[in-house]
Amino acid sequence: MRLPALLALLTLAGCDVSTTLDIETPPYQAEVVVRSVLAADGVAEVRLSVSRDPYAVDPAGEGLVARPSRVDGRVVLLRDGVEVETLRASGRTCYRASTATCNAETGQVERSDEDPFECGSYRGAVRLEAGATYTVRAEVPGLAPAEATVTVPDAPTVEATEEAGAGGLRRFRVRLTDPPGRGHRYGLTIHRELDRYTASLCRVGGPVDTLVVLTRPQVYRSDFSTTDPVLVTGAREAGSSIHFVTFPDDAFDGRARDFVLDAAPRGSHSGDTGAVRVQVTAMTAELYDAYQITNFELDENPFAEPADLPLNVVGGYGRVGAVAVREVRFAGPGG
Repeated sequence: MRLPALLALLTLAGCDVSTTLDIETPPYQAEVVVRSVLAADGVAEVRLSVSRDPYAVDPAGEGLVARPSRVDGRVVLLRDGVEVETLRASGRTCYRASTATCNAETGQVERSDEDPFECGSYRGAVRLEAGATYTVRAEVPGLAPAEATVTVPDAPTVEATEEAGAGGLRRFRVRLTDPPGRGHRYGLTIHRELDRYTASLCRVGGPVDTLVVLTRPQVYRSDFSTTDPVLVTGAREAGSSIHFVTFPDDAFDGRARDFVLDAAPRGSHSGDTGAVRVQVTAMTAELYDAYQITNFELDENPFAEPADLPLNVVGGYGRVGAVAVREVRFAGPGG
């Protein structure tokens, strides 16, 4: 008898030929989760939560529990082992799901928020210095303390100029001078400015499109193209356009390297002013490795295997990284 016919008979007979694997999973133990990116010249901002049981089932029968745990902890910032400050909890509430509808009769926005939980956000007031080593220590009652230590990179040495571009494009030459010693990691992107946008505001009678003019420009990430082999190799985006690229200094350790970027005269946003900000970021290894994993767009690769994100929190879970940013601004055409 042919195999398909045999399977059909088994199915009609009500036989269950599926295989059940009985695997003993390790016991769940709650631990503190710490996430933060410390930025030179900024202040510390930390997200604090508690790990979830990956095998716990939602009582409502909707699969695994996805809601973060409520946290009430203490987060301390230390520099070279000496306590600098205790970060203040934001007290802000987040929601797993949120919808907003416009009441055409009253002209008021009516919100429907579901599954509230504490965001676990803590913020400091002390300015962080490049080159300094900081420890973020988190304590949650009933759990073991968790901490991570990271050194804030020095701001990269960057020079940028605008040159005549071909085909109506704006061309930027970015010179990055790398300090001696391999292991420095960078990110490069272009931001554009916008000074207005159209928003749908709730009014009596229904939503009305309204032009909002900003008192100070906001920025948004824009794409660019390049033929530089270092950037092309480091890009994790499909196609010729790049929004953000990370790369190590392996090809130019201790030397200066010029990167040439081509961008459209104006961005895709209707309120774009034409101004461009070229931004170069020095980053720690944890952030670099995490980006390489999470932003690899070829997710249809049949040979891909699960990859673990880098963690550097001792006594718990999470990742604490650090960055230093250098930015050069160019006015819009005719600006």
